Amino acid sequence: MENCTIYSHQLKFDEIVNIIKSHLPKAKIEFNDGGKQKGLVATVKGGFFGKDKILTVNYRERENPSYKLDQVECGLTQNLAGMVNYIQSLPASNPALRNKFLHKVMAANCEMPFITEPDFNEDFEGILKQIAKATNAFIFTGPNRIFNRSGGQHFVDQDFNLILDTDGKMEVDDIDVVVDAKYHDGPTDSYSEEQLKRKANSESFLSSHGIKTNTNLPCLAESGNTTLRTTEEVVNRIYALLAVSVLGEGLEKEKVEQLISAKSIQSFTPKEQSILGLTELDDQQRAYATWRYESLYTLLWAVNMFPDLKYASDICDVSAVVSTIFKPTRAEFEQQAQLRSTEEVLNELDKTYRMNWACVDARIKNAQVSGSINSSVVYERHYALNWLTNYQDQAWDNVQTNT
Repeated sequence: MENCTIYSHQLKFDEIVNIIKSHLPKAKIEFNDGGKQKGLVATVKGGFFGKDKILTVNYRERENPSYKLDQVECGLTQNLAGMVNYIQSLPASNPALRNKFLHKVMAANCEMPFITEPDFNEDFEGILKQIAKATNAFIFTGPNRIFNRSGGQHFVDQDFNLILDTDGKMEVDDIDVVVDAKYHDGPTDSYSEEQLKRKANSESFLSSHGIKTNTNLPCLAESGNTTLRTTEEVVNRIYALLAVSVLGEGLEKEKVEQLISAKSIQSFTPKEQSILGLTELDDQQRAYATWRYESLYTLLWAVNMFPDLKYASDICDVSAVVSTIFKPTRAEFEQQAQLRSTEEVLNELDKTYRMNWACVDARIKNAQVSGSINSSVVYERHYALNWLTNYQDQAWDNVQTNT
């Protein structure tokens, strides 16, 4: 027996059935239609001396089809959430492309284990290729006769090219993420006046600064459905980011340790603990740590330590950021910190989300980012604001900045 699992954004079970029938006209086909869970078994008789050849396709779809993974509400979304965490844990030769692949995973609306007995023959391989093409699918598989680009579990695209394996190997140059318009936006009348006003204000801001605007992007959640992190959580995160950032900038490890002790900093994430435990940072680790100044700046704004977030064309004033935290004692800082309203935070998040789309769009098209905005600055703000608003209930190390 050989098998793989097909994932697709598109719900085309009837078309899949027709593909199988066209390839196996003499097969005995049995159906099990359970609504959102279906099954198909196609049996090709082997004759007097040959073994039967059997193809089994099990199918299930989301309880509520979507283009994102906001909540775990059924068996498939639970599986997809686990897959997202698994992919995030893997190394990758192209981290940006891996992140794009995560969007494709989160947009999957159906799952189809594809099981062949005794193995993949030419007919079954042809069926699999046509299904993958017809549904713009990706496939999760172990090594077998068809999928041999890796010695372990791996993901391939609709053309069977290697997307990612457990060693971080990637052979594709790009990933096609196609989203059905009917899932992309809810009807306009399902949005509240607050959401529509916020979207309009953000688009007006982007337009006034010459930033490319995608009016088809949806509204974000309204304030009544958003719970911010507590002030205590934000303050703890601020101090942790300070330690990581100054280490990235080049402060001696001994002085960083003194800072951690003096400011009673304890709330480090696993990734931060790993970096703080290193004797020396490589270029990638140093860049990761240093860019956290922008996330730190955003969270300082969120607790009213800065009146406004400057336009995202330039990096923040690092000396001002550091002195804002260094000068007061921790007790004084905690007393001064006052979390902004949910509305204020969502206004900034909505604007940043739409700017980040412009940055991603420019990167995909290998073009200059419009409006002179700095894509790294925008990304760090989006990251911090998504964490602040409990986006997908993700811990700091796992925050996604979906656009």
